[in-house]
Amino acid sequence: MDAKWHKLQQIDTEYSADSVEWCPHHPMENIVACGTYQLAKDDQGANLRLGRVLFYQLQDNQQLIELTRIDTPAILDMKWQQNIPVIALADAAGCISLYSIGNDKGSFSLNRVNNHCIDASALALSLDWSSLCNADRIVVSDSTGKLNIFQASSTLIMDRCWLAHDYEAWITAFDRWNENIIYSGGDDCKLKGWDLRTDFSSATFTSKRHSMGVCSIHCNPYRDHIMATGSYDENVLIWDNRHMTKPLSRIEVGGGVWRLKWSPNIPNILLAACMHNGFSIINVKNDNDPTMIVSYMEHDSLAYGCDWKVIKETSDPDQRLKHNQIIATCSFYDHCLQLWYWISTTDINI
Repeated sequence: MDAKWHKLQQIDTEYSADSVEWCPHHPMENIVACGTYQLAKDDQGANLRLGRVLFYQLQDNQQLIELTRIDTPAILDMKWQQNIPVIALADAAGCISLYSIGNDKGSFSLNRVNNHCIDASALALSLDWSSLCNADRIVVSDSTGKLNIFQASSTLIMDRCWLAHDYEAWITAFDRWNENIIYSGGDDCKLKGWDLRTDFSSATFTSKRHSMGVCSIHCNPYRDHIMATGSYDENVLIWDNRHMTKPLSRIEVGGGVWRLKWSPNIPNILLAACMHNGFSIINVKNDNDPTMIVSYMEHDSLAYGCDWKVIKETSDPDQRLKHNQIIATCSFYDHCLQLWYWISTTDINI
């Protein structure tokens, strides 16, 4: 491996941590949210799924301080809207909630602006925002195998809903480059594509290249047509979405791949949360031969949440390599959030 890492901070999140997302918006790119999921019982012995979202701010000394926290049902996924500082939460009560944040003259504010319950008997498992013209469109996957499309305006309006998978639809994502295309992955081992201009009577493609449940999908923000998928089968597959019959390559990472995040700062660099095998950074400079360049094993439990801090825009693209790439990761049973950075010791060819 040709890169090194350095741990900056470790935080006890109290509840089990499973999701982490850096705010992409200036001047709030120093704010990171961590979602949690805690099993408990009420006075009658019935199971409860409790959650909490903690908001932190990165200080000049490279340490996080907590700004605020909100109690919620157990959190399964979170995503920031790409145009405005609004975060969407998917929870175990089968609901999605939208919160707006503000940072007026250094004073942080958080307000719930929308909430919609999809199915109280199901879990909302993942969500994604469209990043193009219809940036207020959200897709949500749930534990019954359905995909749900929402329009987020003054209220959350369900546009369409359909059965996409035979079992849990663990993950869904918009195509980064085509807002009419959605991808989904399920516990039926299938990766599927969907066109919003159709009636959803059939998927645009169905792939069973993964041998176990598909639980992560992410499109490359720099390269049209390139996407990555991950599965409980412990493999990351790299795809050209114009040719979905066969992946360009695969790399085994030693654990189920719960989340994948392409770097927003450096093309071709992919971060993976590998459940029983920590977190990995993968160089996909060569689509046909991805290589693991970092293995971060500082967590003591299931590696679930991970995200890159966005580096401010610069006119010199080479400057992106001169900054430490700050990463937040979280793990489940040890209820742990960690802040760390990595810097390559060789040319990673941006």
